[in-house]
Amino acid sequence: MTRRAWLSLTLRGLAALATAAILPCRKRARAEEPIPAPERKSSIGATFANEVMTFTAGFLLFPVAGDAQISLVPAGRAGRYRASLTGKTRGVIAFFTRHREDTHISELVENGEKNRFICTRLIRDTKIGHSHTTKIFEMDYEKRRLTVTRVKGKRKSVHVKSIPPGVIYDDPLTAFYNFRFGVYGPVRHGESYKINTIPGKKANHIFLRVASKGETRRKKGNFPFSNQAEYLVYLRIAPDIVKSKKGKLEGWVTGGLVPLYGVAKDVIFFGDVKGKLVHYVKGLTLQSPL
Repeated sequence: MTRRAWLSLTLRGLAALATAAILPCRKRARAEEPIPAPERKSSIGATFANEVMTFTAGFLLFPVAGDAQISLVPAGRAGRYRASLTGKTRGVIAFFTRHREDTHISELVENGEKNRFICTRLIRDTKIGHSHTTKIFEMDYEKRRLTVTRVKGKRKSVHVKSIPPGVIYDDPLTAFYNFRFGVYGPVRHGESYKINTIPGKKANHIFLRVASKGETRRKKGNFPFSNQAEYLVYLRIAPDIVKSKKGKLEGWVTGGLVPLYGVAKDVIFFGDVKGKLVHYVKGLTLQSPL
């Protein structure tokens, strides 16, 4: 039996055991306290600086199989910032995934008008047991050159690609802040957005759609955060980033565009993985990661 098959069968068995133990005492989730919108300031960096969001994530009957945090901090010189997304598995799931940890770091610079972020360097770091893989994307927009470096153990590879004239690559983390600041256009019900991203094997764009008012109203139903949720957002990114079949995600955000709840569809081994915001702070002085 392959390791993947063994892991899949083991997780299904754990889910069955959890059903017997948890199902009789399942309780309805409670809505959190209202989340204020970040105050829009004169620049995108000032608007989101020192914002920290903490999420829990789970699947099937393991509602807290991991946690993640998104943060943005100033990085040295004026106009430069570092956005990070860190996540790791927890509990019994950590054991079966060999304590997997993922870190995505986007090194950002404001454009001349200070109304959008441009990613100049993206670092994707994955630790699984004793295995450690780092992939670095460096964008040189003056020379129109993308350099991709991959390091795994003692092996290292470097590839250089050209960036088409006029194109800026927004990774998902950069796009997260640019979308919230209105870089791609006003955030409205029924709007769709196509965003250039770092080219991969299966995706050259990020596709984002905000559900219509009618669809949003129909799908709210008994959603625990319905009193705060304003927009239902559908997202499609490179499948390898979220380790899913098609890279599809959907989530609910507040009127101030703070994410409340999301689902990564068809994640390998786990199926739909659901994440929920559990803590949000704005304005703390933080240390830049790494």
